[in-house]
Amino acid sequence: MSEAERSESTEQDEDDTLVVERRRRVLIVDDDPDFLVMAEAELAAHGFQVERATGGLRGVFLATQDVPDVILCDLRMPGIDGFVVAEALRADPATQHVAIFACTGRRDLEARAALNASAFDGVLVKPVDWDSAARLLNEIVGGRTPYGSPQGA
Repeated sequence: MSEAERSESTEQDEDDTLVVERRRRVLIVDDDPDFLVMAEAELAAHGFQVERATGGLRGVFLATQDVPDVILCDLRMPGIDGFVVAEALRADPATQHVAIFACTGRRDLEARAALNASAFDGVLVKPVDWDSAARLLNEIVGGRTPYGSPQGA
């Protein structure tokens, strides 16, 4: 199956016309294999094409090889943490426009302050409400402006 076939879904509209819709691609970067499996299943059920990366270095590699529409990235991982992943992807012209969400269980004020000053577009707090997350990801990816651009530019 080609990449185009994997990233598209087809359906019939009211006039029996074949409609091809591109599936939105999500890369999940986390060091917890159980979270990766659960997140993939949840997002796939919401119509996303999902790729998983175990760890930050692998996440950066996969994101630059086949640029996703959105990235969910854990903050605390051995080796390269989520902050380093986000900064590396923002520094690369191929991935600087991608929506990147921190996905963390941390709720403390120090973590919030660090996230506000980071390269992330937003945060999903674990345990994730996947219905709300899917709605948010669809909204963000559908109306995406490049990171750092003024709204409406």
